[in-house]
Amino acid sequence: MTNCLIVGGGIIGLSLAYELSRRGLSVTVAEQGAWGGQASSAAAGMLAPLKEFSQPGPLLDLGIESLRLYPEWAAELEAEAGRDVQLCIDGLLTVALTEEEAEQLRAKFTWQRESGYDVRWLTGAAIRDVEPLLTDRAIAAIHSPSEGHVNNRMLLQALVTACKRRGVTLLSGCVVTGFVAERSRVVGVETTAGSLFADETIIASGAWAGIAMGWLGLSIPVLPVRGQIAAVDSAGIPLRTVIFGSTGYITPKRDGKIVLGATEDEAGFQREVTLEGLTGVLNGVMPYVPALSSAPFLEAWAGLRPATADGKPLLGPVPGWSGLSLAGGHFRNGILLSPITAKLMADYLEQGRTERLEPFLPERFTSVVSQGRKMG
Repeated sequence: MTNCLIVGGGIIGLSLAYELSRRGLSVTVAEQGAWGGQASSAAAGMLAPLKEFSQPGPLLDLGIESLRLYPEWAAELEAEAGRDVQLCIDGLLTVALTEEEAEQLRAKFTWQRESGYDVRWLTGAAIRDVEPLLTDRAIAAIHSPSEGHVNNRMLLQALVTACKRRGVTLLSGCVVTGFVAERSRVVGVETTAGSLFADETIIASGAWAGIAMGWLGLSIPVLPVRGQIAAVDSAGIPLRTVIFGSTGYITPKRDGKIVLGATEDEAGFQREVTLEGLTGVLNGVMPYVPALSSAPFLEAWAGLRPATADGKPLLGPVPGWSGLSLAGGHFRNGILLSPITAKLMADYLEQGRTERLEPFLPERFTSVVSQGRKMG
């Protein structure tokens, strides 16, 4: 029997598997599809808590702490896997094109500055000193020099390699169909490949986590939100920095691509790229960098982000059941929050302490639904 069984092989599941294996635990990861094939691939790899979170609080604190962990975490992962993850902590711009946007941006800048964060208010020519290709229509911007991005696809590849080298058992194409339980304790799962048993089972299956909770008669809602993203060739468009606007974001990568995003549309579990979605992405970014209109188109893709009702992830034990916990609901911040999620969840699984997880415990959504328990 393995120590820890992780259901879901996205960025959260793989990061947790890597962390647990580093602590000497035996780990198995069961993934129904490809590694990182959903929310982890529908991402631009943004590491931008000050941009993502609109107010102070536990979620921003979690993001800031995870960002601080990233350089050392990425360096250790690269050394372990022998793969580059293209971590770039070289700043980003959040841009206003109208007076109304500038007013909203200024209010955000004010509380961030008063909270002691490293942000700068730029106007006029000072904005284009940071990014010369930015449109002349930009009237104000927050410059956040301590934020950045990572190549999420290369990060996933590095995690898979590192997990393999640390002896993690990786089972792809393995669909979980139910839990194996003894009274109120989960001891494993039933899968299309047979039963898997573990001391601790962790559900990290992204948008599918709510379905798994329903098998136990629990309603912990996780909504799939489709994100559609595109990429163009950066040849002849030497962008220096990440640009966020009210209608899209632009992320220059070191692999020669510029990643453009992203939609947030509720389409159930459909993950196809739509013409409407792609058009929205492209039209949303071109006002910020007009030179993008001549960029060679490379590809478009989509994935399902797991959203919760309050926007906070689900971290910690599942109420009423021992041997079972959740690590999910990160919405569009799974890449950012992967190091801190792995650390805090591993601390919980080793020590049983939930103090650091208090704002994110699944019990805040717990209610018993009418359906009966489904177990293997």
